[in-house]
Amino acid sequence: MELKKQFTFLGLFKKFHEEDTQPIEINDANIYCYVNGNVLCEINSQVNQHINDKISDEFVPISKLKGETIKPADIMQFRKLDRLETEIEMVQQPYDGDYEIEGKTVEGWKIKAIIADANFPVTFGVDNSKNMEQQGKSQVRLRDLDIDYNLDSLEEGGTEEIAYGLANIEVIDNFKAKIGNLEAEVCIESVSTRERESSNKSGILSAEMTLRNIRENEQDSYENYCAWLISLLSLASGHCVDKIYRIKAVRSEHFQIKSEYWSGRKLRSEARGIAVIQSPDLYLFIQQCAKKLTRETFSDKGVGLALTWYIDTFVSPRAEVNFLLLCTVLESLKEAYFIKDSKKKLLPKNISQKIRKKILDVVSDCQKEIDNPDVLEKYNIFSSQVRESCESGSYNKIKKDLRTSLQEMFKTYSVPYEDLFPGLEFIKIRNDIVHKGFKKVDVPLELYKLSNLVVRVFLAILEYHGNYMEYIKIEIDDPLGRSKHGLICRSFPFIASEDNTESNSIDTCS
Repeated sequence: MELKKQFTFLGLFKKFHEEDTQPIEINDANIYCYVNGNVLCEINSQVNQHINDKISDEFVPISKLKGETIKPADIMQFRKLDRLETEIEMVQQPYDGDYEIEGKTVEGWKIKAIIADANFPVTFGVDNSKNMEQQGKSQVRLRDLDIDYNLDSLEEGGTEEIAYGLANIEVIDNFKAKIGNLEAEVCIESVSTRERESSNKSGILSAEMTLRNIRENEQDSYENYCAWLISLLSLASGHCVDKIYRIKAVRSEHFQIKSEYWSGRKLRSEARGIAVIQSPDLYLFIQQCAKKLTRETFSDKGVGLALTWYIDTFVSPRAEVNFLLLCTVLESLKEAYFIKDSKKKLLPKNISQKIRKKILDVVSDCQKEIDNPDVLEKYNIFSSQVRESCESGSYNKIKKDLRTSLQEMFKTYSVPYEDLFPGLEFIKIRNDIVHKGFKKVDVPLELYKLSNLVVRVFLAILEYHGNYMEYIKIEIDDPLGRSKHGLICRSFPFIASEDNTESNSIDTCS
């Protein structure tokens, strides 16, 4: 696998979650960062043995007879004392936390990283295990690698930009776009690697996204905007776009890199989603949608949350699960954009409070007339439910069923849906799956239609105007009655009633 970065490290191997009085020194170790996100630390066989012994010794509890002393050389014989609890006491509790390495590179950079899978012995690297063994070296996998370039003179300066290495996104042309109403901008560039030129291009570094001039505060940060943009890229590409690294830079007299972070975690698997936006239209899509990149739109209860549910459908192999996930997308968007309706009152506050008082008085008076213990027990339950309803004010709120709320949302954002579900029939399918556990319809067929509807809602809320892709059923005579679907290019927005026209339904995307 191709290397992206490597350096030599000197420091300590120690416990991460508690103080360690017996750390292990590491000298002349090499740390390798690969384009597939893996981070490995190469150590010699002697250090490797010390690390494995340390983990093994600290993983088990150690006991001794009360009143006796214990020497390090006698630890093994005290590990499994077959004595009564009154005769023994614990010398060492088992350590269940993580381990870390901490130190500096030969260049003077400060390094911190967590050991991945510390409960397992250090193993040789998969790609070059024989060569490593011959050299007397081993590799340990790292995660959460932090590199601090120790630019003390720049401590007072704010972050100028952060570059994120991305996997699973194809970028043909490099481009920039403004974010919201800010001076901030995003720049997305293609990254060429030897692995990308091979047949397998998934799960490796493919693009770099740089954010500049984000005004950070308690609610907004570079990480928030990065997460929102990655969600948009995932929606566009139909892939689980993922971060590999993060490079923070500042500007003093000269532009300099201040810190770097590699997660070292396994990337999400290659997705099976639809490429809603083809690569030539990616710039237009991001340029338009970046204007809606605000907390109001992408809050935890807005498009940001809905997109996480949508992206989960890329990974799940079951049509029924994906159908429920897409229903959750629509319901979460409905809650986010129609929450104001739930706050509207049927009656003015002064009138509802008078009615509430009379209701509670009647309920309280009725208790005096009940002398049957069984009835009284049920009365207490009834009374608590009435009081709970009065306290929450739910009885005085405007309530709409799911179908009505969704229809209003579609109308508000001019989302065409009649060609897919004229009566929102997917609601009944959803209820059958959840409450009855069986299906009376072709769920995969309905899933394609529901996916089209969800995509349209996203595009409408994001105010996108341009080409996009949808599923379309291909009419064929199949002996087994199976349906077949392909992709069709449309221009959004469009009117559903015009969908039957040849020119509107089979546009050709660039």
